[in-house]
Amino acid sequence: MRERYKEGSARSAKNILSVIEKTKADNEVILVFLHRSVDGDCVGSSSGVVSMIRALGGDAYVAIPESLPENMSFLKIDELFFQPDSDSDLAKEYRTNGTIGGKKIGAVVACDCSEGSRMGICGEIFDSISSKIVIDHHASVTTRSDNLWIDPDSSSACEMVFYVACQMAELTGKELKDILHPNAAKAVLAGIVTDTGRFTFKNTRPETLETAGMLIDLGGDISEVCYNLFDRKTKQKFLLSAKARSEVKFYCDDKFALTVVPYSQFVEYGAGPDGVDDVVSAMRDIDGVELAIVLRQLESGEIRGNIRSQEYFDCSKFAEGFGGGGHVRAAGFTVKNGDVIEIAEEVIKRVQADI
Repeated sequence: MRERYKEGSARSAKNILSVIEKTKADNEVILVFLHRSVDGDCVGSSSGVVSMIRALGGDAYVAIPESLPENMSFLKIDELFFQPDSDSDLAKEYRTNGTIGGKKIGAVVACDCSEGSRMGICGEIFDSISSKIVIDHHASVTTRSDNLWIDPDSSSACEMVFYVACQMAELTGKELKDILHPNAAKAVLAGIVTDTGRFTFKNTRPETLETAGMLIDLGGDISEVCYNLFDRKTKQKFLLSAKARSEVKFYCDDKFALTVVPYSQFVEYGAGPDGVDDVVSAMRDIDGVELAIVLRQLESGEIRGNIRSQEYFDCSKFAEGFGGGGHVRAAGFTVKNGDVIEIAEEVIKRVQADI
């Protein structure tokens, strides 16, 4: 194990083992939380933690604020999820009496985020539980305690979770394959692939590639992961993506690229909200572009901004101005309600002041 991961992963593993024993004794369930606008890293890291907890006899679910994106259906991990506002039996039970599978919530873990405000409809549940463990790699996290492992230098929360799994195997005397089952290993690999851009981003370190190799040995199929997350598209998504790209506008001497996707276009092309996920990175890769932003309007009225930059623009700092967050080179934000054109005008004005 890489030395830089030892202390944080060992502490997190011991914390998780402690809450497993407590919740087993008290007949309680553990919920693992992720951020809204779910992506491969938050899904993979949270699924990995649930796999560990269940493998060691605990009861756990991922509390997800929205449906899993269609391009992640190949992971086959739906049974790990609890969506509070869905029509599932678990959700109905929780809304009726506050229990999940007949158990009260005894502890919570957050992966790839640390604040309830970023968890959508699940945030209220997270904030209501005092016993919290956090595994995150966002530099914007300011709180520190023994229950938090924050490593902004890590490629992804999934890479951190892998090292937690290694420590848990060591502490319990189990094989790693018994801690991370094949589908969970595939989900963790998917998160690393997502946050490293198929191992092309600067956050890809030697240990990142080593971790990916071990996850492949555990059941992660790198070809299947990359194809489904990056290459496979429905006709509807292909056409919507082409439309969004055709309407890109350039500002600040062509250093800033912006496209706006109103909800009416999702309806017109019959594509879901993830239909333009590939656009922002393609815009950033245009010669001369430093900053790329995609604004998409959802059926709920929310407006989501995805931000990517090349060398010097701080995406995380910019996103924080709209109540969001993320990384220096990749971040996002959500505006609850508003006119997408007015939000775009405000984004342009702020970028012109910063770039």
